[in-house]
Amino acid sequence: MKRLTCPILLIVFLVLSAAAQDWMDARRRVPLAVKETLYVSSGESLKRASIGFDGLMADIYWIRTLLYFGEQFERQRGVNQQFDASQLELLEPLLNITIELDPRYIAAYRFGAVFLPEINSESAVRFVERGIRNNPGEWRLYQDLGFVQWRRNRFREAADAYARGSRLPGAPAWMRTMPALMLVKGGDRETAREMFLRLYRESDDPFIKQISEAQLKMLDQYRER
Repeated sequence: MKRLTCPILLIVFLVLSAAAQDWMDARRRVPLAVKETLYVSSGESLKRASIGFDGLMADIYWIRTLLYFGEQFERQRGVNQQFDASQLELLEPLLNITIELDPRYIAAYRFGAVFLPEINSESAVRFVERGIRNNPGEWRLYQDLGFVQWRRNRFREAADAYARGSRLPGAPAWMRTMPALMLVKGGDRETAREMFLRLYRESDDPFIKQISEAQLKMLDQYRER
């Protein structure tokens, strides 16, 4: 047992030392450090090499992702005062490595849901759906998927994402109103009206009743026109 303990402690020390060094050197050499990490083919390769320290490696890559994002943000703002996330070519690979190391890294999925649509909307949908498969009980990821689909003008898909998330434990009341709102946006007003009417009749939540009543009045005005 003692023979095994020393090598393991040495490995832990080396890994932690590398992480600390990254923190100290990050501002000085962010672009080089990020590009060097991408010589690794995938997070799965790193996972096998991390000998059980997957979570620590995921944290390191998450930090590198944020440092890369921050460096690119400052660089763009310094040049033209306008930030364009579509130019962040290394963002998706870094996020993918992070979640391959730790499939339950919710912060990485949520960050990707905000910025990846600017790079590739289809990839953004796949990325968030991957998060849902790995974390099916996390209602916030369904919210994020609905947000991504809404940005793509895929209102029925957005409504479906919000509906699935609204049924999960811990989901807030407003999630239940989002499917109908998405259908209104997409022009399916009759279906939306039925959903709001059902919510108004069945819910005991004053907030839901208030939102539903307001939307029903608006939809009735459309009918009259």
